[in-house]
Amino acid sequence: MPIRYLLCFLLCCVPGLSPAQLGIHTVPRLDSVAFYYGAQTPWDELRAFDLAIVEPDHLPAGPLPELGRTRLAAYVALGEVQPSRAYAARLPREWLRGENSAWGSRLIDQTQAGWPAFFADEVIGPLWQRGLRTFFLDTLDSYQLFARTAEERADQEAGMVAVVRELVRRYPGIRFVYNRGFEILPQTRAWVDAVAAESLFRRYDSQRLRYEEVPEDDRHWLLERLREVRARHGLPIIAIDYVPAHQRGLARETAQRIQALGMVPWVATPELDTLGVSSVEVMPRRILVVHSSVADEYAQREISPVVHGALPLQHLGYVPEFIAPAQLPGQPLSGMYAGAVVWLQATPSTAERQVLQDWIARQVADGVPVVLVNQVEFLLGGALARTLGLSTNATPRGTAPIDIEQQDPILGFETRVRPPADSFFPLELDGGNPLLTLRRSGQRQVAAALAPWGGYVLQPYAITTLPGDKSGNRWVINPFEFFRRGLQLPDMPVPDVTTESGRRIFLMHLDGDGFVSRSELPGNRLAGEELRDRVVRRYRVPMTISVIEAEISPRGLYPALSPLAEKTAQDIFREPHVALASHSYSHPFYWSRIGQRGGDAADAQTYNLRLPGYRFNLEREIQGSVQYIESRLAPPGKKVGLFLWTGDCIPGADAVEFTERIGLLNMNGGDTTATLAHPTLTRIEGMGIRRGNSFQVFAPNQNENVYTNDWTGPYYGFERVIETFEFTERPRRIKPVNVYFHTYLLTKRAGVQSFERIMDHVLRQEITPVHAAAYARKVLDFQRLVIARSDTGWRIRGAQDLRTLRLPAPLGLPVIARSSGVAGYREGAEGPYVHLGQPDAELSLGTPASQPRLASANAWIVAYERSETTQRWTLEGDVPIEFALADAADCRVQAAGRELQAIRRQGSLAHYRLSAHAARPLEAICQR
Repeated sequence: MPIRYLLCFLLCCVPGLSPAQLGIHTVPRLDSVAFYYGAQTPWDELRAFDLAIVEPDHLPAGPLPELGRTRLAAYVALGEVQPSRAYAARLPREWLRGENSAWGSRLIDQTQAGWPAFFADEVIGPLWQRGLRTFFLDTLDSYQLFARTAEERADQEAGMVAVVRELVRRYPGIRFVYNRGFEILPQTRAWVDAVAAESLFRRYDSQRLRYEEVPEDDRHWLLERLREVRARHGLPIIAIDYVPAHQRGLARETAQRIQALGMVPWVATPELDTLGVSSVEVMPRRILVVHSSVADEYAQREISPVVHGALPLQHLGYVPEFIAPAQLPGQPLSGMYAGAVVWLQATPSTAERQVLQDWIARQVADGVPVVLVNQVEFLLGGALARTLGLSTNATPRGTAPIDIEQQDPILGFETRVRPPADSFFPLELDGGNPLLTLRRSGQRQVAAALAPWGGYVLQPYAITTLPGDKSGNRWVINPFEFFRRGLQLPDMPVPDVTTESGRRIFLMHLDGDGFVSRSELPGNRLAGEELRDRVVRRYRVPMTISVIEAEISPRGLYPALSPLAEKTAQDIFREPHVALASHSYSHPFYWSRIGQRGGDAADAQTYNLRLPGYRFNLEREIQGSVQYIESRLAPPGKKVGLFLWTGDCIPGADAVEFTERIGLLNMNGGDTTATLAHPTLTRIEGMGIRRGNSFQVFAPNQNENVYTNDWTGPYYGFERVIETFEFTERPRRIKPVNVYFHTYLLTKRAGVQSFERIMDHVLRQEITPVHAAAYARKVLDFQRLVIARSDTGWRIRGAQDLRTLRLPAPLGLPVIARSSGVAGYREGAEGPYVHLGQPDAELSLGTPASQPRLASANAWIVAYERSETTQRWTLEGDVPIEFALADAADCRVQAAGRELQAIRRQGSLAHYRLSAHAARPLEAICQR
């Protein structure tokens, strides 16, 4: 029927409703869907889907989450009510028509005159006020449990139609997805965007508590109804099937069968509290790391799983979440977590042992890989050990030397295997792949292994301490390979915070300590003046500079020096390449002690600079110091964007959450100090650590204080940071280049010279200079960015500031012509670095034909578009732009309409340089 006749028909047959209320509009495209009713809604992961349907009782208290392109819908039951619903007690008893014993719910009589208004006011109204506009109407056939005659059923159906029409009248623009609802669809089609049905191929029998294949007759009947809906009403069809959590392969296969019928699949567990499979499958990027119980969050910061475990997991592309046994989650991990690492530093208590055994057993049953680091003894002797294939049936005997019977190349990574005499106990593994097998006096110990359920490595074959070296920790096992293989991590694009537009990121930031110290250089000027003249005015690269208010304020420790100090800071902050940061009011030395004992403790004056009458105040330290900088030092309109932690750099959740609440990013902490003297990954920390609901971003590497032995000399020692830069670049790039120092570095001639050598080295590299805040935003993006497998390759969501993906070599290369939002790529040691031109992208991989592409640039890509003959990038940077195009020999290159000539050619690469800090646009116009 032509649309104009359809509109006339609806206007005539549905009196009192305008065309807008009728919802005459194009049905939104629907290729993927997610249903999630669990308590811990995975809001970030839901951004991968076109439509996400959630349980409204689990919505956050504040504003609805920002889901980007994803449309959010709320589950609402029209035909039944659960007693737990807030509105259930307000339903008149005479409206209830019995129970649905399978779900413990009450059935609702749809013919009651007050029911449409009640449903509109009590059920939909509060959700509409929250901003929800789409609703998944469930239990649309529940009336069939009590309506026995055709007339009774017709009355119930008319009642449901009346409810829908009341909602449309009350809430213009409201949209629905039906669960079945075949009987009322003809009368309400104008407001429906899709129809769903459960159990097309796979179902769950709630009576017999088992999963099973849907019988052919049942499937045929449902298929006929769904095909009729699609043919008559032109609506997308959603098929919801149920598969056990541990049978992920079956879930994928079922989703593909549904897709082959032209329908949108969702395959999950029947409680819909796991992240299932649609036409896209989210690749879980979280890994739960379970450590021994600790006294508090400050102690957690310094344990080995955090200090040593974060880096390899993050480099593999995953987000570690650190918890103690008492915090183990009860909800299923399948689909949301890639696996779990149980890394205990101490023997668990009896209670913890049982909790851990039960929890690990659930994960193994659900098919979630589990890796054990250091200890497996707490598992031995019980049912779980038998499930895992672990057994010990003898007491260790003898003191003979321990022999290495078998060793996989994954062992001996940074130091050789040295079995301590007191570490041996008999341990056998049935059904696994040993990585290290030891033997003594006829007894065997499988000390490290991979297994179908994950794997383990005993202490001290993960990390060991070299004898005679107080800081001599070394990885014995290759952590990248062990975690990759043990957690059975798939090859997938890896979000990368080290690289921008194909070049290694460079950032510079300064802690303001010693701004008023006198320099030993000629003139004995303030260190701040040396900073202004020797650093800020000489090196025109992005840098983030901070001050300590109590050092330079007229009401601080040095009022006589304040006029000169403040004027110097004003000179520095006026420079366009300088970003502003606060380094606090009183420079707290021990955030951890303040958190443990409070600012009113008897020795609180030793926690920060001694300011008469001052007691620590979190708001004064952070917000107060920011207000001081912006009101007295910064030029008009220039704002502080970053807070740099002081002292021990171990703030509590209250401090980190406070910075976020007032709109500040935060950075500092982390102990990355690997050098030629200490060439080990154990001296390199990860990106940061979660603190409450916020995240502390670590500095990529440490400052001169560490390299100069706490500023006791040698004062040229800071130049050894160059060794750190090189160690974190090869054989794998695991950190950006970060020149991080204190103002007092510039009080010593050797300090100044070391800084100049460092900068000479850095500026000879191919780098993309960015501000520290830009790096911090990338780290925050890393925690939330979503990667999903799709029919065409990979779907990326949420790459607001993190615009680089690293591709493991087995995945191949980007095919830009088949991708969306992919602006180029550059080969790297571990695989290509892919540049994204927008926050959401579709990445297709394969063996691309030779085509022009942006290989690298020292700027970030703000936008990208292409046509048949032209590629167009918008580049913005903080220095004069340099870039390289690959395979562009037949292209005319221009920036802002001006034709460019390559300054040099190197194989398939053509290199260009601009004097401007932006190219709006950069174009490659190529022959067809």
